This record gives sequence, C-alpha cells and structure tokens, in this order.
Amino acid sequence: MTLEHQPQAHAAVIGTGRWIAAARALESAREDRLFNDPWAGQLAGEARKAALDAAPYNPFLPVRTRYFDDQILRAAQHHQQIVLLGAGMDTRAFRLPLAVPCTVFEVDYAEAFAEKEIILDTAQARCERRCVHADLSGPWTGALLDAGFDPGRSTVWVAEGLFYYLAAADAASLVNTAAALSATGSIFLADIFGTGLLALEHMAPLVAARKKAGRPLPFCTDSPEALFEAGGWSSTTVVHPGMPEANFGRLSPHSGARAAGHDSSLRTHLVTATLS
Repeated sequence: MTLEHQPQAHAAVIGTGRWIAAARALESAREDRLFNDPWAGQLAGEARKAALDAAPYNPFLPVRTRYFDDQILRAAQHHQQIVLLGAGMDTRAFRLPLAVPCTVFEVDYAEAFAEKEIILDTAQARCERRCVHADLSGPWTGALLDAGFDPGRSTVWVAEGLFYYLAAADAASLVNTAAALSATGSIFLADIFGTGLLALEHMAPLVAARKKAGRPLPFCTDSPEALFEAGGWSSTTVVHPGMPEANFGRLSPHSGARAAGHDSSLRTHLVTATLS
C-alpha cells in the first residue's frame, strides 16, 4: 500500500491522530458535547489542543466521531469483533459501553501505540482490547490473525479517516482483503472524501507535489458503492454529513457539499457496507 514506510510519513499520520484527539478533547469540554473522551487531551498534547482551539470551529470532526460511535454501538449488539484500521489515538474500547464478549482489535504502527499505551496504562477497557502492530502499507493480516482475530466470526471493520491516506489501488485492496477475512453478516464502516476535495485551493500544493514526484494522490471517489461492490461487499448504504443520521444539530443539510451550488463532488461519504 502507499502509506509510506519512511519514519517521517509515519510521524505525519500519527500526528493526524493526535489532531483528531484534540478535536475530541475540545468537544468533550463543551456543555452540549456529543460524546465524552476523558483521555483525548493527554493523547493530543497541549500544543495541538491550543492550535485547534485557536482555529475556526469545525463541526464535521465531532459529528463524524459521534456518527461512528452510534454505528459501532448498534453493530456491536450483533458482532463480537471490531477491527479499528489505522486506530491512531482511538479510545472507543475505553469510552464506549461495549459488551464484555466483544473484542476490539486496534491496528496501527508500533510507534502509534508507544505513548498511547503509557497514557492509557491505568485506564480500564470496557471489553477485550488487543493492539496489533502492523503497517497497512505492507502485510498486515498475519499480525491480525496472530492477535486472535477469527475470520469465522462476524466483524465490524472501521476505517475512520483512513482512506485519505491510501491510493486508489490500495483502497481497493483494503476493501477486498477485509471482505476475504469476513464472515457473513460482517460490516465495514468508513468515511471517504469526494473527488472535489482535490480541486480545492488549499489542496493545490499537495496535489502538485504528488504529481511532480510521481506519487499517487489521496484516494477520493464520488461512487463509494462501486468500490465496495467490486471488493466483494454485498450492499452499501451512504449517508452524508448534514443528513438527519449525521447531523446532531451541528450541521446544515448541505454541509456535505461545502461549495457554492452544493457541488456533490465535495461530499464526504459515510459508508456502511454489508457482507451477506
């Protein structure tokens, strides 16, 4: 896969996880918070919290977190395995009321767990939690299986904020591999940006640098259903931020298409794919 092997690339991805943790910390401090994450502040670090606090409020991040929280809790009633792909600073095994028979597998770089495990050392997970040290840019299924993952049990796969870091071929491979490891009834939850993201002005330097270096662009699509159908998933439903299921009083109905005229290519797709 195209998540690069260089230490600086790992550090950049881990840094993004801390940024998202900062968003959770700020949301948790609100009186009208959509969730509570008491560990997010330490996981983010004071510098990232301060930087995000000084920036304009972005309701998408807490809405996305709450949306995935709700979907995971609903699915966990019927699935006893949850795999967090590119888990980063995720704390759902600690903060969500998951049933005891449930096992959460967190898959990410070994470096991503180093400081995280120190911070969470005295915290009590709500269910069985297993850290899987694997780089999603290379072979990772063996490490997951070695950690006790059972392909015969239905599974909830969660890819929150991950697809942006993949190239198109890598995204297809990930979806296909998860389907191959899944029992009937398994689901895949993901958020995927529309192609309009790459045309935004602030993305121009990244796009130009990637093209000059001959590197693939971040994965975006306006047809997530086709991606999952080709990957072996039986059915796919898509919700966009701002719709009733992903609003929570924070977003307008057109928030998923941020440009004038509500350009559909600027939508963020919240995907639920099912294997039957």
